[in-house]
Amino acid sequence: MVVTRIDSAQHPLADEWWALYESAFPATERRGAAQHAAALQETSFHCLHLADAAGFVGLLSYWQWDSLVYVEHLAINPERRGQGLGHAVLELLPAPAILEIEPVVDEPTLRRLAFYESCGFVRLPQPHIQLAYQAGLPAVPLWLLSRPVLSEAEVAAFEQLYHEYPMQYSDAGESAIPAPAVDKVENSGQ
Repeated sequence: MVVTRIDSAQHPLADEWWALYESAFPATERRGAAQHAAALQETSFHCLHLADAAGFVGLLSYWQWDSLVYVEHLAINPERRGQGLGHAVLELLPAPAILEIEPVVDEPTLRRLAFYESCGFVRLPQPHIQLAYQAGLPAVPLWLLSRPVLSEAEVAAFEQLYHEYPMQYSDAGESAIPAPAVDKVENSGQ
């Protein structure tokens, strides 16, 4: 797999990356163009364009700190899904890694959870609210998954880093609509 780090909005592969980003994620889960361009200047932010001999595979963006990787976005080109590429992409990540998914409420969200579990991720019991990236949109209650399982202290450290780094590159700030309450999970296997 050819992994290319996009370090500016003017990168030759940025438009292809951005088109998939906009089609794969709802507005509450993605930055505006100006905020994304600013985030690209952070050394801890990795915005990757993924390709192979058959063409564009997908995108991966993550934040890498000393003790943790936060997977912010992963999307596989719709024309390339079902080929095991998502698994291969996640193998590129160092451990430990943490990511968010929507709570399981239907078949697509159940499939998403099963995919991440098949990649070694485990659901964590701590509640998590993803702040909206864009002003006026609601915050979103999400589930946290990690590989390997993180301690409560490690999750608390992630939450601090999450607010300190990725969320500074949003225009929602305090204007985000509050999310509904999230119940703590008692059994991480659910």
